[in-house]
Amino acid sequence: MTGIIAYDVFMCVMVFIFGTVIGSFLNVVIYRTPLGMSIVTGPSHCTTCGTRIKPYDLIPIVSWCLLGGKCRACKAKISVRYTIVEALTGVMFLLAYIRYSLTLMLPMSIILFCVLIALSFIDLDHMQIPYWCTGTVAALGVINVIITAVMPSPANDLWWMHLLYALAVAILAGLLALLGGLGGGDFQLITASALLLGVRIIPALFIGVILGAIYGIAVKLASNADVKDKTSKLTELFIGWLENNDPTADKIIMGEYEEGKVHITRYEYEGKKLNEAPEDTALEENVSEIFADVPANHEYIFRVSVKGGIIDKLRLQRRIAFGPAISIGVAASMLYGNTILTAWMNIFGIAV
Repeated sequence: MTGIIAYDVFMCVMVFIFGTVIGSFLNVVIYRTPLGMSIVTGPSHCTTCGTRIKPYDLIPIVSWCLLGGKCRACKAKISVRYTIVEALTGVMFLLAYIRYSLTLMLPMSIILFCVLIALSFIDLDHMQIPYWCTGTVAALGVINVIITAVMPSPANDLWWMHLLYALAVAILAGLLALLGGLGGGDFQLITASALLLGVRIIPALFIGVILGAIYGIAVKLASNADVKDKTSKLTELFIGWLENNDPTADKIIMGEYEEGKVHITRYEYEGKKLNEAPEDTALEENVSEIFADVPANHEYIFRVSVKGGIIDKLRLQRRIAFGPAISIGVAASMLYGNTILTAWMNIFGIAV
C-alpha cells in the first residue's frame, strides 16, 4: 500500500513538472504566434534588452522566483503572467491525470487544456482566437466521435449525439454572432467544443455564460468613466466634422479601435439607398488622438447616426474577450461535466 501511494505521489509530481515545462513553451506560443514569429527558431530573450535567456534562467516557476521577477541582465521587470501560465498548465495536467489516469482521454485532455490556455491569453491580448486553436478543438471532437463510435460505453454519449449537440449549439451561437453578441472565434470555439463534449457542453455553456457576464459587468464598470469621456470627445469632434462635410446628408459612421489603430467606414444615404463613402484619413487621425491613451490590447467600437445634419445617436462600447470564460467552462466540463450533470439531475429530481 505504501509503495502504491509513493508511486501515485511520484507520478503526480512528475505530471505537474511536465505541465509547467509545457506551460513555459505555451508562453512562447502566446507571445509569438499573434506576431507571426516562429515558435521553433529563435532563442528566448528579454523583451526589454534583447539579451538571450540562459538555460538555467528558464526553469519554470523556480527561475522567476529566484530572479525576483526581473531580467538578470537589465533588471527589467518580468511579468508574473509567465509564471501563472506555467503553474496553471501544471495544475491542469495534474487534474487531467487524476481524472483520467493513463487512458486515451488523458492526452486528449492535456492537448485541449494547452489550446484553451493559449487561446485565452491570446484573446485577452489581441481580442482574437486563432483558427489553429478552434481547429485543434474540432479535430479532438472528431477523434472523440470516432472513439465513441468504435468503443461505445454506457458512460459516454452515443456518437451521433455529439453531432446533434454540435449542430444545435452552432445554430444558437450563430444567431448570437449575427446579433453581435459573439465574435467569430467565440462561435467556432463553442461549436467545436460541443462536438468534443456532447451533452457536457450544457454545463460548459452555463459556466461560460456566468463567468462571461461577471467579467463583462466588471469591465463595463471599470471603463464606464473612460467611455463617457471619449463619447463626449467624439461627439464634439463629429459636430465639427459635420460642419465641413455636407451636413444636410444623412449618414452612418462606424469605427473601431483595434490593436492601437482606428479604422472608420462611412455610409451616406442617397434617397433610401445607403452607399459607402470614400475613406477619410484625416478623420481617422483625429479620432486616433482621442484613443491615444488607450492600451493596444483594448478594443472599442462606435457607431454614429446623423439625421438632418444633427447627430441623432452616438454609441461607444468596449469589446470584451469571452474566450477565457468559454475556455474555463469547457475545461471544467471536460473534467467534471458528467458529475455536474448528475448533480443537477439529483437536485431537480430528474430520473436517468
